[in-house]
Amino acid sequence: MHSGPPRIVPQPSVPKLLLISVTFPHVLQLLKLEHCARVLQGLPGVLWIVVEDSGSRSPHVAELLRLSNVPHRHLTHGPTRNGGNAQRNAALELIRRERMRGVVYNMDDDNAYDASLWAELRTLHPMRVGVFAVRRQVWAPEHPEVVISPCDGHFSRLRPGQMREQLIERPTYLHDGRFGGFESGWCDPSSYKWRKVGPRKFCLDMGGFAFDAALLMRLEGAPWPYSGHGGESELVERLLPNSSAEDLQPLANCVSRR
Repeated sequence: MHSGPPRIVPQPSVPKLLLISVTFPHVLQLLKLEHCARVLQGLPGVLWIVVEDSGSRSPHVAELLRLSNVPHRHLTHGPTRNGGNAQRNAALELIRRERMRGVVYNMDDDNAYDASLWAELRTLHPMRVGVFAVRRQVWAPEHPEVVISPCDGHFSRLRPGQMREQLIERPTYLHDGRFGGFESGWCDPSSYKWRKVGPRKFCLDMGGFAFDAALLMRLEGAPWPYSGHGGESELVERLLPNSSAEDLQPLANCVSRR
């Protein structure tokens, strides 16, 4: 009896991660990029897009990327020395121009990354912007009363006269899954940033959101022509069709993990 060739079972597709790192010449540049390269070692389905704030590619950076064995693209834009927004825009233009598919995430070289982040990014739904919590320090809160409860929409209650350090920045979600607001220094009307720069619609850190690359295809002109301070809110506003916080997709256990 001839059974024929073995049946090939299609495997579910895993979204590619398009990770953007902006860098500029300074004494710790290679050390920080080496940190990112170690984090990405052996991670499947990754394209690391490194953009130098420079007029030409550094041979030292090029050699580091080559030795990392991480699939990468090495770009330059500048020099501008203005916070990296122009370089991120250059990376987004590359993604759009080559119609890359996957999940776009800004991988700053001065952040620490939990190993579970990469699988979490791949759970992003098509045409969505996903959000999660960002720890502002790498150590745990010293005071036991500083607690984040899953999806409760608020931090634990403070005692009269007690102050709280902003250790965590995140969107908050209520028990029924509805968006509750942002826990972030910039969203506090008494904060320095609010008073100096003004309010933000999306109080997100650059490392606190990711998005489907397909959202870039619907944008006209430069994907992110922003040259001011920050710019995360302005980018998310452009990406979301209705520019509504309710359209954000909470990741990492309803934004309770960080």
